[in-house]
Amino acid sequence: MASQANKFDKTSGKVVFDRDAKTGSAEVTIDATSINTGVALFNAQIQSEDFFDTARYPVITFKSSKMVLNGDQMSLSGDLTIKGVTKPVTLAVTRFKCSPYTAIQGDTCLANATVTVKRSDFNMGKYALLAGNDVTLNLAIGAVKAQPPIQLASRDPIR
Repeated sequence: MASQANKFDKTSGKVVFDRDAKTGSAEVTIDATSINTGVALFNAQIQSEDFFDTARYPVITFKSSKMVLNGDQMSLSGDLTIKGVTKPVTLAVTRFKCSPYTAIQGDTCLANATVTVKRSDFNMGKYALLAGNDVTLNLAIGAVKAQPPIQLASRDPIR
């Protein structure tokens, strides 16, 4: 079977990372209505009840419970929720690098993570024999170290 690459245009998330221990967690939220196949008719079909059913389930989430970024087997394990069904998954982290990035004045970490899931596990198995049941999810993660909030000085005199 030929593979088809699609993307979601609206995603957000939060990464917590302990640089010394090389552990942490991640939360990812994907707006399922932002699916972009390059063809509006196909976008609408994928959002239908047979697939993502975005009218009832507009959000896909991943919440990690364990991050291991040390050694050859870097991974991110947690719960993936699609179409109201939550399953445990482990994403293989294929690239992880942190470095200072002066344009935004903070440390930036970049990672790629991937996992293959079965559409049928998430109640999206329609046409699995024709279109395939395995779907590979690729996450490109970019995280910027949060800066402490700026405290503004008061103009009021101290009394």
